[in-house]
Amino acid sequence: MDLELEGKRTTRRRLLAAGLGLGATVAAMPLLAACGGGGSESSGDGGTSADSTQGTPGTSGDSGGEGEPKYGGKLTMSLADRDVTSFDPIIPTDNMSIWTMVLIYDQLVRNAPDGQSVEPGLAETWEVSDDGLTYTFNLREAKFHDGSTVTAEDAAYSLLRAVQEEDSQWGWIYQGVDSVEATDERTVTVKMSHTWAPFLADVALFSSSIIPKKLHEERGAALFDSPIGSGPFQFVSWEKNTSIKLKKWENYWDPERPYLDELEFLVLTDANTRMLKFQAGELDIATDVPFSQLEALEANPNYTILTDGAARFDYIGMNHTRKPFDDKLVRQAINYAIDKEAIIQSVLFGYGEMANTMLPKMLYHADDIEGYPFNLEKAKELMAQSSAPDGFTAELIISSGDPVAQQVAQLVQSQLAEIGGTINIRLVEPGSATDDIRALNYDWSKSYYTTDIIDPDELVTFGMVSDGGTKAVWTGYKNEEVDQLARDAAAETDPARRQEMYHRIQELTTEDAPVILLYYPTGRTAVQKYIHGFRILPTGNYRLWDVWRSE
Repeated sequence: MDLELEGKRTTRRRLLAAGLGLGATVAAMPLLAACGGGGSESSGDGGTSADSTQGTPGTSGDSGGEGEPKYGGKLTMSLADRDVTSFDPIIPTDNMSIWTMVLIYDQLVRNAPDGQSVEPGLAETWEVSDDGLTYTFNLREAKFHDGSTVTAEDAAYSLLRAVQEEDSQWGWIYQGVDSVEATDERTVTVKMSHTWAPFLADVALFSSSIIPKKLHEERGAALFDSPIGSGPFQFVSWEKNTSIKLKKWENYWDPERPYLDELEFLVLTDANTRMLKFQAGELDIATDVPFSQLEALEANPNYTILTDGAARFDYIGMNHTRKPFDDKLVRQAINYAIDKEAIIQSVLFGYGEMANTMLPKMLYHADDIEGYPFNLEKAKELMAQSSAPDGFTAELIISSGDPVAQQVAQLVQSQLAEIGGTINIRLVEPGSATDDIRALNYDWSKSYYTTDIIDPDELVTFGMVSDGGTKAVWTGYKNEEVDQLARDAAAETDPARRQEMYHRIQELTTEDAPVILLYYPTGRTAVQKYIHGFRILPTGNYRLWDVWRSE
């Protein structure tokens, strides 16, 4: 999802490459996404809506909010991802880092519960000039966790780090930014070099988190060993590969939040361990519930099972620099030869939908594009016309810690044998193949990505643009029309025109079949009945400042 910005390093974040550690989920590297913002004027009153011509998924449900919220208590939650890699907002590509950072740090605006807009964060209000080139953010009074006052200078400094620092993994997302200035103690002015429709969504991104300028100048990277923000929860400790502990920030700018006194995240990558702890009452919330356990858990009156529509796309990346995967006919044949519905039923227990484009179910997703439904005869015809009529051989990299990916790989292996495909599955430790994949030193890799902003720009640039920093999720795919359309769509402020452009992008990329389109899976989270107010946004992250417990 990186764009090459002048003087900036642009790489990408959440690509869950088969749990290969490329990201956030980049498990390969997961993505996070926010909501788009266009138009001439917006304020913090009620949030700023994303483009209205097509809705995005709403919140994926919550654990209930019956009764009057109670203050106090501790929440223990597991995440299925690997441990945190960094608390520096501009560095991480993994979900654990991202989801904890949005609790420790504030952003000028943040994603609203409806999943379709932004709402006030550190900025109480904001205005956009009529030409869409100047954004003015008016800061509220707030304190960092060390007691110092948050100023516009801190905000400007933090945004400029995200845009300009060579180590920033997210600089590409701010490509429209020309300057950031603290015009007085409580006002930040951002000037754009050109219109940029997703900008407010980008400002809600975790990489836009506000840090204390003075402390960072004094301590440098050491500041992030014990991070200090102004968010609803304050950092307590981090025991690597074990747990992260946070506590309520007593001087948070919202006097009614958070409800909880303490949070603890446990690093539990093994699904069986995770679910045993949940059923024993040692976890209040468990993420990534195994598909095979959903029915039994849903029947238990002590649990709430949330199935969410977070925007996620699972695929198998194919390296176009290796033959015969540079041949579109071969890639199309492979897509037709794989029975995605069979995979969804047998591996996901029906909790998913066949992917018809590379853009997940979110703003501007093209439902009318057919994709590649299973058609073995069509696959054989295409192979006969291709540069590899006698078949092909490919090594498929799969994370050893991802049993779902392993099952998918085995089905793909057997199905592609019908068109002469010989698939050799190689299991690797999570993260160990990242360098090879980024260097295009591989054949195939099972991966997925999710969105960090509600606007499609992030995922289109990340997954489909050839010069976006990931070489189109490390496939080497290039279509100049797609590249230009992506740039034009991000600069366009008319929602109807943007929808047309993103539809065309999806038509082109589906026709080109850069990857094997698999499915959009349903997220699964188990919550104890006494937990209330827990919800999952379409971007996959959590508003834990709204959560409370009744016992």
